[in-house]
Amino acid sequence: MSRPDSFRSPEPLPAALRGMRAPQHVTVLVADVEAFSSRTDTDQMRTREALYEEFRAAFGEELWALCLREDRGDGLLIVVPPRIPKAMVLGTFLPRLERALADRRRGDPLLRIRIAVHAGDVHFDEHGLGGHAVNQAFRLCDSAPLRAAIRTARSDSALLVSDAIHDNVVRGGYENISAASFHAVDVSVKETRTRAWLHVAGDDEAAVRVARETAAAAGRGTAAEDGSGEREPGRERSPERGSESGWGSGREGDGDRTADPTGGISLRAGGDLTIERDSMIAGRDISTGEERRRPRWRRS
Repeated sequence: MSRPDSFRSPEPLPAALRGMRAPQHVTVLVADVEAFSSRTDTDQMRTREALYEEFRAAFGEELWALCLREDRGDGLLIVVPPRIPKAMVLGTFLPRLERALADRRRGDPLLRIRIAVHAGDVHFDEHGLGGHAVNQAFRLCDSAPLRAAIRTARSDSALLVSDAIHDNVVRGGYENISAASFHAVDVSVKETRTRAWLHVAGDDEAAVRVARETAAAAGRGTAAEDGSGEREPGRERSPERGSESGWGSGREGDGDRTADPTGGISLRAGGDLTIERDSMIAGRDISTGEERRRPRWRRS
């Protein structure tokens, strides 16, 4: 992959650094089209063309040419060079994209897009690009909260930004970026456990609903309850909040927690557990809030 001039160093590297492939701190955007694989081959090709067309129009031809892009089949990886402010990505390009999607709403081909934005060091080589920042962006785009948001939203895009983007951009008071419309969610994808911030343009209720469901599945409160987008007082940020198995994936494992439609919960763990009444558990010592007892085993 050849890099545009916007990614080239304006000055020669010092002698000690020559031969090294120095990473660059950039904005990483990943987009994925909802329900892409269910389309025919012909419709998939038309959808890809429409996806590129809308992003190119949102960025504008001049700035679009400055970005690195990797095709992902049903989506797109965009690396925005350092010279383009992150606030412009969130406050100009993405709102412009949402307006365009609204204009073509339920058009042909249908475009409903999950978008994740992160920032960090990206490494370049003859094969393309990589690094933790790229992995993180893909994890956010593939996360359950973002999938739930686009599945239920009235609008045609859902955005999830990393903690770094939230702290440095969303909360920066920039034009067209309202911190109150970003809601905290816990993300658990593969090895990634992190906090991110969900935004659904034109349907804030969808973002609030997903944030509350995420928090409920993790067994804690949420800053989304007051719509402020702020962290709860006294809560420290942690990359592993809530249950270790994620925000409600339903996968079995130590500390696995699954929502029960009757109002109770079912847990499985290798250690002691404390839960509310009328719940069903399997483990060692059990406490229901009234008394502590050992499980009884019938001898054969």
